[in-house]
Amino acid sequence: MAFSKVKLIFGGNRGIWLIIVALFMFSVLSVYSASVQLPGTNTTAHLFKHVFGLLVGAVSIYIIHKIPSKYFRKVSFLLYWASVILLIVTWLWAPEVNGAKRWLFIGPITVQTSDFAKVALLMYLANKLSKKEGEITTIKEFAKSILLPIFITCFLIMPSNLSTSLLVLLEAMVLLFFSSIKRSYFWGLTSIFLVAGGLLFAVILYGNIQIWRFPTWKARVESWVDGNPSKEDQVQVNNARMAVASGGILGRGPGNGHAKVKLANAHCDYIFANIAEETGLVGSIFLIWLYIMLFHRALSIVKKLNKHANADGELEPKYKFRQYLVLGLTSMIVIQAFSNMAVSTDLMPVTGQTLPFVSYGNSSLVFMGFAIGVILSVSREVEDENAPIAKETEADGDISLVEEGNTINVDDASAKATVDNAEVTGEEVLEMIDDNELNNIEENERK
Repeated sequence: MAFSKVKLIFGGNRGIWLIIVALFMFSVLSVYSASVQLPGTNTTAHLFKHVFGLLVGAVSIYIIHKIPSKYFRKVSFLLYWASVILLIVTWLWAPEVNGAKRWLFIGPITVQTSDFAKVALLMYLANKLSKKEGEITTIKEFAKSILLPIFITCFLIMPSNLSTSLLVLLEAMVLLFFSSIKRSYFWGLTSIFLVAGGLLFAVILYGNIQIWRFPTWKARVESWVDGNPSKEDQVQVNNARMAVASGGILGRGPGNGHAKVKLANAHCDYIFANIAEETGLVGSIFLIWLYIMLFHRALSIVKKLNKHANADGELEPKYKFRQYLVLGLTSMIVIQAFSNMAVSTDLMPVTGQTLPFVSYGNSSLVFMGFAIGVILSVSREVEDENAPIAKETEADGDISLVEEGNTINVDDASAKATVDNAEVTGEEVLEMIDDNELNNIEENERK
């Protein structure tokens, strides 16, 4: 009985909930430990501030996961263009912090608009792909429907945050890989991006461009390629590598790490190094395993959605949207996590990416919480056989909901729906509903 009550309150995949709780525990311990390196900071006050951010993230997860996922499909277009407007405002009018315009200050609230933009873009692409991928038969249509929104978002993020822009591009490509888009389009686009990425890398390394943050990018790439310990970024990376190496098998113990005193951003950008030093190889592998299991859980949700396929193995757009939504948002979280770890182990240049649900940063916690809430919303519907998703009908992208046990509210003006561009009468809509539900509908309503 107690478990049933918990299941009612916290819907969706239980494994995902447990993973988030475990990541939050890592976050509290590691941020509190790393706060000692912040000059003039009361570590206890800093901990309470971070715990408040975790609570806000947890509340966002809980609220979002209670919203039926059909509404995310309805608002994806609005969220995407809202994110574009916020990115433009940030680019033009946001104050510079450490040489970059990334944050909007709304009273006491600080928002990193790129965090919102990448979530909004993936939701938008999930909606577009679910409805349009069968119609994208020309390069022109592919460029208009898919490439243009990706380009707009990445271009607006790039001047102040190249690493985030490249990660957003990678996350979008992962979503395209899982979609049913033409393979020739996907591999052609991949080839173009690889060539463009190589050219950009060469321009940054060997060029002398002074616009945007090119000097900073050049310094970071040079320090990573040369391994020059005299460069500031490489000093940070070397300290992070020493922290990871000195952790051994079991680590020095919580709070006993030494490298955090030298690491300028041990509580956010280099938090994995601090965790590796204090929890050792065992703790590091466990943390990596949590993110891998998160992706595994997402794949299980996607597979469960396949049970709604028709006799030809095809899914309706409403089910495809949920699949793409889960895959896109989970890939975003996991890719960012491994990029943070790669920087701490010197496998890639410094990026400034946080470790999702672990690093300090309220803006990241809120938007990552939003993403997990959306994933849990889909899983809540998939794992509950009486969920609303099984009783939705579509009319050219608009979704109406039939609540279990209630009569069907279809007035004369909406007695007809369009499903996959075909006319369907109200009587045929009723025939789509499970026979068990028809028993609960009064005879006069069925007529």
